Amino acid sequence: MTVSFINAWGILLKGGPMMWPILLLSIVAITVGIEKFLFLNAVEQDIRKFKPVFFKAVRENRMKDALGICEENILGLGNICKAGLMKFGSSADLIKASMEQAAGFEVHALKQRLNLLGFIVNAAPLLGLLGTTTALCVVFHAAQMRSNALNPLSLGDMSSGIWQAMIVTSAGLSVGIVSFAIYSFTVSRVNDLVVVFEQTISEAIGTLQAVSELDRQREDQ
Repeated sequence: MTVSFINAWGILLKGGPMMWPILLLSIVAITVGIEKFLFLNAVEQDIRKFKPVFFKAVRENRMKDALGICEENILGLGNICKAGLMKFGSSADLIKASMEQAAGFEVHALKQRLNLLGFIVNAAPLLGLLGTTTALCVVFHAAQMRSNALNPLSLGDMSSGIWQAMIVTSAGLSVGIVSFAIYSFTVSRVNDLVVVFEQTISEAIGTLQAVSELDRQREDQ
């Protein structure tokens, strides 16, 4: 284990100065990936617990209880359904507009830091390419200077610079690939939750309108 750590540290140092920003990007990507994974898990669990209890309360015309359920579930659907409840008795269009406005804020929360992941996906390979071109420039400049001094670089000296160029390229591509995998997985889960939001909005509007209509019929009687 110690030997592996030393080898990894040696490779990191051998890759040149561009390895440090690439390493930083990898840490940021993994941290954001873990944070989004835990957050989206919490939202999904909240939805599974929230929907049956909320719709049962609404169908039984226990609007105060339904509002309390919304206030207890601050993630995802809680705020969206609360916005619909606040417009109970209004037209379907007004309820839908209110819920969609609340959903916009919740979707924004789901998508937070996705732009950062997208930046890392593009920046890491570019930093690797920059490190490669920088290392090759140093090698060829040294070769020209030594050639002018009638003391040309040996193959071993040149391979050292080229090896550095290949290391930083590999590092940049590796971080870019891992970041893209994290980004794609996270975006897929966010899109699934957006679909759940849309379906719940439609279901809530229909349920609220049905309960409102029953109230009107009772009043007319």
